[in-house]
Amino acid sequence: MAALVCTTPLTTRFAVSVKSRKARTKRAVRTQALLTSSRSADEKRTSESNPLFANVAKCVAAASVASVLVLSLPDPAFAELNAREAARGGEFNRGSAKQFGGYDLTNKDVVGEYGADLRLSNFTGAEMRKANLKGANLTGAYLMKAVAYAANFEGANLSDALMDRAVLNKANFKDAVLTRVVLTSSDLGDATIEGADFSDALIDVTQKNLLCKYAAGTNPTTGVQTRKSLNCGGSGRVSTPSRYMTDDAAAKPEPAFDASRFSSY
Repeated sequence: MAALVCTTPLTTRFAVSVKSRKARTKRAVRTQALLTSSRSADEKRTSESNPLFANVAKCVAAASVASVLVLSLPDPAFAELNAREAARGGEFNRGSAKQFGGYDLTNKDVVGEYGADLRLSNFTGAEMRKANLKGANLTGAYLMKAVAYAANFEGANLSDALMDRAVLNKANFKDAVLTRVVLTSSDLGDATIEGADFSDALIDVTQKNLLCKYAAGTNPTTGVQTRKSLNCGGSGRVSTPSRYMTDDAAAKPEPAFDASRFSSY
């Protein structure tokens, strides 16, 4: 009969830093002694006649000791891992992905306090009335259901941002880049859009027609005219955020991060 080899992750992890854990080791030894002494005479006889059962019993005892150690003190490995994750920030392990979901950022100078690098950051449902994001890099950011009334996005890069169902009345998008942004069901009433680039953005036709009534200017970064990016004077919607995937003539988005399996940014 083949011997049963018992190796548990818990016992392996506690082989490190033995000197620093003498007290816990002593408790573990006492615990194991109690477990051994509590076995019945029948179990002892079975262990002697059946090596496989004996090895299984040893495994159970070792796992019990490891459990006692786990409960007695936090494992330093976990603390170190959490520190590394916290240093990187963001749910996608991106150093610039900050979390503002549901935050109250009213009148807050977001760029001044958190920096301009806000790629992939989460502002879902955030209260952003009159918040300052001038010149921010918000590539791929999440602003779904954000209340950004009169917020300042002047010169910001909002490429590929998700801004559907957002309140953007009187927001300032002067010279902002909004290529491939999703703005479905969002309200941009009286928003400043001079020089903004909406190329391949997903905007409700009714909203687009309202913006076209006063759209003007040319984006200083992309060189695209605002009216042309909105297809003012055209019929319906002629482009989508994913047009670059099927149209060889469409501009391809530039990666803002190294390639990964999580995101194209």
